[in-house]
Parts: sequence; C-alpha cells; structure tokens
Amino acid sequence: MTDLPLAPVTTYRQGEMIHIQWLGMAGSDAERLRELGLREGACACVMANTDKCILGIGTCRIALRRELAQNLFASPTE
Repeated sequence: MTDLPLAPVTTYRQGEMIHIQWLGMAGSDAERLRELGLREGACACVMANTDKCILGIGTCRIALRRELAQNLFASPTE
C-alpha cells in the first residue's frame, strides 16, 4: 500500500493517473470489477468524471455509475 492519501476515484480530475488501492463495495460488485481488470494495484487514467466515471486501464475503458465509483478508492501516481 502507498503512503499517499486514499480518496474515492470521483475526486480525481480528467487526465489524472491513479493507483487503485481498495474496492469498498459488496463482494459481487468488487468481484466483477476485478474480472474486468479494475483491481487493487492497477494503474488507471481518469478519462471522464461527470455523472459517470470512466477509467482507462491499458487499452480498456470501464464506465462506472457515480454511486459505485464513490466506493472505489485510489491514490495519485507518484
């Protein structure tokens, strides 16, 4: 884990690079995100952060409902 502060991904701006640290949601939601590659330790780029949160992981884009994204915690890349 990192020494940088954790915050919901909804607090980061478009274009910021983040490290996913913790999925604070129900088991089935967390498991599905992990299957899609959105797991602890993954590096992601915030592609959009409006009514939907879109994260880029490698060549994939994952769109999340804001309610779900608020329970996904990350730290900024160093």
